[in-house]
Amino acid sequence: MKTGIQEIYCDEAGYTSNNLLDKEQPYFAYSSVAINNDEAKEFVKEIIQDYGIQGQELKGRKLLKYNRGRKAIAKIFSTYKDKIKISIYHKKLSLAGKFFEYIFEPCVAEQNSLFYRINFHRFISHILFLHFETDSQYAEEIFKEFQNLMIKGNHEDLNYLFGKVQLPNISPILESIKIFCYYNKQSILGEIKDSDQWILELTTTAIFHLLVDWGKEDEQMKVFCDKSQPLESSKLVFNAMINREDRVIVEWFENGPKPITFNLSQEIQFVDSLNFPGVQIADVAASACICAFQEGANSKTESFIEYIPSCLSGASIMPDFEEYLDFNKLETRRNSIVLEELVRRSINQQSLLYRMEDFLRSVNRYLSMKP
Repeated sequence: MKTGIQEIYCDEAGYTSNNLLDKEQPYFAYSSVAINNDEAKEFVKEIIQDYGIQGQELKGRKLLKYNRGRKAIAKIFSTYKDKIKISIYHKKLSLAGKFFEYIFEPCVAEQNSLFYRINFHRFISHILFLHFETDSQYAEEIFKEFQNLMIKGNHEDLNYLFGKVQLPNISPILESIKIFCYYNKQSILGEIKDSDQWILELTTTAIFHLLVDWGKEDEQMKVFCDKSQPLESSKLVFNAMINREDRVIVEWFENGPKPITFNLSQEIQFVDSLNFPGVQIADVAASACICAFQEGANSKTESFIEYIPSCLSGASIMPDFEEYLDFNKLETRRNSIVLEELVRRSINQQSLLYRMEDFLRSVNRYLSMKP
């Protein structure tokens, strides 16, 4: 572990607040760079001079528009690739993850670890996301109603989420999820009624996980961010980490034990990027990351795309259908059966959790004998 206080500069790209259904900006990236202010000033000054950058600061979205700017991005990554960490989020998949968190989890909260352990949350989020991406009928309506419910708290006229009438030509899996919502409406609404105004926004989650990652390497951190309303409203969460010397480790289900604390030397500072060039470097890294995922490998990204994978945080949320929706796998077939069992119990007004662990063992034995 390093000693002393490490400065961390952060910024984002693709921000659309609580709206995770923005078709023009499907990705959100939050970037952080470990660099001290004097070094950042000198480096940004050199980049502006060497690559003929117009203006007094670096902006990722502008650099991506022309060849010299993209070469400047490559220079930034080649110089600081070991000091940059980025979280990237597919917004629709993130919304599908929130769907599990606020629709299913309240109903199974007393034994939620059981469902996380078998990746049931990943199965539900990926199956919803798949339906949305393939333009399955009603998937977009379900997502829109859920997003509006979370943002506005209005649960009237939610026909796609809580309506009893069966929708014509709806896919069986969406129908199962809809039935689950209908029969567990009260538990679901009880969880949502006191929700925060930034409940779907991704900034706080992103920077928290990045600082956890940095906390493994640095004894104490001084963090600087571009101005952000969601982060400013979450001050109490981060202030609890000031002079936090203890290390709290929790079992992170499929990812094993993981720390959930870090050590800040002071409150997060919200600054103007013009005067804090470390934030400019973070902005460039976030914008380049989104461009790489949107464009793939092409002439626009060829100069810097090779650096992106090593900078990505393990907390990023991106689709992995092979891992979570391959029905050749026992795990995927088991999660499909678990969903149907939860729906069956909901319809019959039975306990969703009674002897669920025994049920899972029975399903495992059955599927093992019928590959």
